[in-house]
Amino acid sequence: MPPDKPDEGANLASPVTLRFDLVELETFLAVVEFGSFSAAAKRLHISQPSVTARVQRLESMLKTRLLTRTTRHVEPTPAGVRLRERAELALRDLRKLLQEFQGEAEAARSRVVVAATPMIAAVMLPSLIHGFCQRHPDVQVQLRDLQYEAVVTAIESGEADLAVVAFDNDSSKLSFEALTEEDMLVVVPRSHALAEAGAATLEQLAQLPLMLLDRYSMLRDTLASEFDRRGLILRPMHRAANLSTLLGMVDAGLGATFLPRSMAHRYARDTRATLQVADVGLTRSFGILRSRDTPPSAAALGFARHLQANFGAVVASGAPTR
Repeated sequence: MPPDKPDEGANLASPVTLRFDLVELETFLAVVEFGSFSAAAKRLHISQPSVTARVQRLESMLKTRLLTRTTRHVEPTPAGVRLRERAELALRDLRKLLQEFQGEAEAARSRVVVAATPMIAAVMLPSLIHGFCQRHPDVQVQLRDLQYEAVVTAIESGEADLAVVAFDNDSSKLSFEALTEEDMLVVVPRSHALAEAGAATLEQLAQLPLMLLDRYSMLRDTLASEFDRRGLILRPMHRAANLSTLLGMVDAGLGATFLPRSMAHRYARDTRATLQVADVGLTRSFGILRSRDTPPSAAALGFARHLQANFGAVVASGAPTR
């Protein structure tokens, strides 16, 4: 029988466990720097016996004498010289890293990351962010335009401080504070027979191919319920992820879509018209979405208060906030 192969890992050195505190290392370096236990004690604002005890614990752990003591001066041993050289480099890099962490934390306290769906990010938020930054030039607002599902994920993961959305779900992890509510208008081509009417009933809409954005699932459910209550048939709806796609289909005469009033008016160019739904109230609420588990920063709270004070007016008027 061939002999067993030797264990290839048997000769590998085990990782060294550091059994001393950084404060003991810093105390040793102070003694070497000043050449005196008493001078090191004054520098560190501790008693001389505490300095001695720290150095002794370090020597005991390393099983190496680090200092040569005389009546007048303290000198590092050859081992102490080696430790000082390596320790100074290590502590310098560690302090630099800690400074980076502190700088990042300070920057985070003066930064607000706001997530929003593309329409809200493009239409509603720019003037609000501009107004807030004029009042608070020391705060940086980062706007991230994301699809609806990504907005929710950004809040749940902590990647964004808050979001401005029309929130369609219940969640134990998230809180939603409504800021304003808008009527949903129908958008049709300007050449459509209903374009000059200004309003349409559900019975009239039942004759049209209807199209919705993917995230308008609650609106679709409401329409289905209202159609059913009136004995009307809701045709299968085409859905699109992006507003530009949906409006392109409207322009091509493929059907009608629904948009909140401010956005419908913004996108009702010469080629499009808007209609009020005459016999049912279709609305959509916009507000602030936040995590229940993460306390907001002072900057995030300040921006939320700015939204509470100004969002409704900006949406209603389309005027910038100053």
